[in-house]
Formats: sequence, structure tokens, C-alpha cells
Amino acid sequence: MSDSRPILHTQVLPRTADAPGAARDFAVGLLAELGRGAERTDDLLLAVSELVSNAVVHGPGADLELRLQATPMMIRVEVSDAGTTPFEWPRDGVNGHWGLGLVKAVSERCGALCQPSTRVWCELDLV
Repeated sequence: MSDSRPILHTQVLPRTADAPGAARDFAVGLLAELGRGAERTDDLLLAVSELVSNAVVHGPGADLELRLQATPMMIRVEVSDAGTTPFEWPRDGVNGHWGLGLVKAVSERCGALCQPSTRVWCELDLV
């Protein structure tokens, strides 16, 4: 990355079983463009997979949106769907919900916004 402007990539994904794999491929492209962050590749791919999988399993609507924003310091992942029902970030493993706990474990910050639609996000520091 030759300057300090953020890189922003957005992709609409159909809510299908293929969405997590397509999202991982999309994230690899961001890392290549960023030119750094290889030490966080596994964390990024896990977070993307889990956030997208969560939207596929629990979100309403036909599509979801993956938004990746990167700077030399950080990568932010956001996954949005049409859901409007507020929810609390589940405790690890409660009722089989391990995915968001994994996201919390591999990221520095994470959360969920539910108005006007659901957007679940996490941030991974690169420095």
C-alpha cells in the first residue's frame, strides 16, 4: 500500500453455504492489495468465516454484505444482513454458539449493531 488512505472493499454475497468460502477469498484479495498483514491472515480468515457463517445461519433475507476496510494499522470486518432483532454477543459455547466467541478471541475489538439492520463487526490490529 503506497499511501495511508484506507482500502475499502464491499461485496454482496448470497445467503448460501458457499458464502463463507467466497468471503475468505475476498479477504485474501484485500491482504494482497494491502501488502502486509500476513501474520494476521489466519485470524482474518477465521473472523470473516465466522461472521459470514453466522449471518447465513441466523440472518433473514436473500443476501448479506461483507465490508472490509484496511489501513496500515488495522483491518475492520463488517457483515450486514436484513435482521433487525437486537441480540447480545453470546458467551462462549452457550447453546452451541462458538463462532462469535472465536471472533472475539482473534480480534482486538468486536460488536454488533442492530438498527436499522444487523451489522456484526470486528477489528484486527496489524501493529
